[in-house]
Amino acid sequence: MIKEKNPNFKGLWVKYSDYEIVKVNNEFYIKPTKKAEYSSYDVFDYEKEILVDFLYIGREVNNYEFGNSDIQCDLMSTEEKYQNLVLNFVKKYGLLGDLTYPLVNSDIVNSGEVFVEQNHKMIKYDVNEYVKPFFADNKDIQNIDFAKGVNEEISEYIYNDNPNGQPYTQIDRNKDYDLVFSREYSEKIARILLYAKLLYSVFSSAEQSLWTENEDKKAIYQMHARDFASNNITASLFFDNSDNGKIYLDWDFNSLKQAIELIFAFNESNDRKEVKICKHCGKPFIAKNLNAEYDTASCRNVANVYKNRAKNRK
Repeated sequence: MIKEKNPNFKGLWVKYSDYEIVKVNNEFYIKPTKKAEYSSYDVFDYEKEILVDFLYIGREVNNYEFGNSDIQCDLMSTEEKYQNLVLNFVKKYGLLGDLTYPLVNSDIVNSGEVFVEQNHKMIKYDVNEYVKPFFADNKDIQNIDFAKGVNEEISEYIYNDNPNGQPYTQIDRNKDYDLVFSREYSEKIARILLYAKLLYSVFSSAEQSLWTENEDKKAIYQMHARDFASNNITASLFFDNSDNGKIYLDWDFNSLKQAIELIFAFNESNDRKEVKICKHCGKPFIAKNLNAEYDTASCRNVANVYKNRAKNRK
């Protein structure tokens, strides 16, 4: 999808070898298991798979039987089907990095305050108020005062044995990423489900705008798709001094969530689009044939039956 037209992209992220679901105050979270080992990988090696797998979660959320109620994703997060959808994704690619995704300032622990951009507004949080929900399962961390800056307690539970700054992970970022890459870091399943639903909704609207011949519907689909806006993303040149000898455009993602947005944006704006949505069932799929409109022969056959019936009614 991207590498074929723009070779030498690079963007690293961290994942652990295993994750588990934990329940805290009737809410469900995902975090690395105690003995999980960390590693880093290049998201562009799996760009199409990441996008399809995440959009598939969104499709399943969108089809939830209780519709679009405000508590939809909270309800789904209690069900094994949706827990496993998110868990399987995270086991493949890691957590989304929701803590760093909206940050405007950096080094939030030492600064004692957090600024995030939400709905085009700057919002200020106390560092404890912002950070602690991402460590909901750890009572010791809940008792730490992050407003006092980096101290022995924080170092013990978060900074020790952390993939950030390790030579073999090739990731060396500011201290905010120590929080996200910590073995104690967790993300709420309901929030992951909600974001997947929102991205799938934009994906579906963008594709529907290309299919429909009704200009009014096209305008509505396009208006909804324009709600998509990725966070600011920076990039720099990376020089591979091995025998490979290539120069890479190294994307400085602040989260896997931001990486997914970039991959999605490239896919939707690409004339040789490889991640598509099935015109019959709505399932996202990797198209082996760039002219493919259906994910399976079965969907294509059923769609043709419906087309023939519609013609016969005229």
